[in-house]
Amino acid sequence: MHIHHPHRTLARLLSGAAPLCATLAVLLGAATARAQATEAATPAEAAKPAVDEAAIAAGEKVAEEGRDAYRAGRYADAIPLFEKAFALTTKPAYLYNIARAKEKLAEYDGAIKYLEKYLDAYKAQNAGADPQNAADVKNLMRDFKQRAFEALPEVTINSVPPGAQVYLGATDGLLAEGGTEKGALIGSTPVTTHMKPGTYQMTVQLTNHVDHRAELQVPQSGKLNLAIAMKIKQTRSGIAIWSNVKGAQVAVDGKVVAVTPYNGVLPMQPGAHQVTLTRVGYNTADQQVTLSEDKLTTVRLNLTPSHGPPASWRSFTGWPLIILGGLAIGGGYVAKTFADKEYAGSPLFLQREKLQNYGYYSGGAAVGLGLGLIIWDWTRSGMNSEDLVPGTSFDDGVEEKPLPPPESTP
Repeated sequence: MHIHHPHRTLARLLSGAAPLCATLAVLLGAATARAQATEAATPAEAAKPAVDEAAIAAGEKVAEEGRDAYRAGRYADAIPLFEKAFALTTKPAYLYNIARAKEKLAEYDGAIKYLEKYLDAYKAQNAGADPQNAADVKNLMRDFKQRAFEALPEVTINSVPPGAQVYLGATDGLLAEGGTEKGALIGSTPVTTHMKPGTYQMTVQLTNHVDHRAELQVPQSGKLNLAIAMKIKQTRSGIAIWSNVKGAQVAVDGKVVAVTPYNGVLPMQPGAHQVTLTRVGYNTADQQVTLSEDKLTTVRLNLTPSHGPPASWRSFTGWPLIILGGLAIGGGYVAKTFADKEYAGSPLFLQREKLQNYGYYSGGAAVGLGLGLIIWDWTRSGMNSEDLVPGTSFDDGVEEKPLPPPESTP
């Protein structure tokens, strides 16, 4: 007879469940580890698309075809192959290859564009770091810019006379970069430069000449040579001269042009000029003036003697008076000395006191008169009246007023 023991049955059930619990524990641990690994991944890694091995393989194959075309000199065929390879693999090196192919085709602007794309793509894929050949790439870009400039049509502009400033601007009326309403200054004639084909508004300017304005047509290729004859600007300005002395030579910019008194008008080109008046026995006078167009500039200069006036009767009279006056003052002092030895109020005292006062008063008057005559002689102007220009005198100065019409000019 079989007897059922409940505790033995429970033990058998528990021993059979043990392997199942262990399996569940292993599975739970693996799931937890995967979850932790997923949580530890960076957002960039989580968002990174899966690598398409097939696309990369196809891109490499197309890139090899592009390299074969480049080596064979078929640069135009190599460019679309490298573009397709980059689209499949996003490898920046293929952008660099496109730039070199465009260089071979003399498409320098396009080559610069793809070198910039190469640097940007590499930085984007490498946390902003530059490629190892970044310095070489930048040097290459500068070289391409220079070669692109030199590949443009050559334009040479000459003027007669030379030295004119050449401005170029667009014909749409907009200001050129770094320029004015005349356009951007490209240099002074003769000037040679390279320009993109098209139409430009050209302004050529030269001092004292009429501005030359014209449209400049730059061809697609080749060289363009221009020769411009500048027209002299018919301008009018003049100088009138006044001086207080006759016979003074008037020089303008070092050239003698008149002698005072001069009542006419000296025709001159507008601008800065140096006016100089000279005469023997007088100090030189000069004046810097700037003449304006259609203006008459009057220059007034007073000459002064270069040496003092000769001695006159004033000095010849003044010095003896000073000497005599000094002797008289000395005599008065002697009389005073003797008077002090006498009794005050005595006849001899009064006589000597009178001599003292006479010496002091007469001597002082003579000295004063003599000094006055000498000072008068020293302060004379020394101007010879025969040298003076008759009429109204003026202070030094410059006056500007409208220039009279040619027919009324003296």
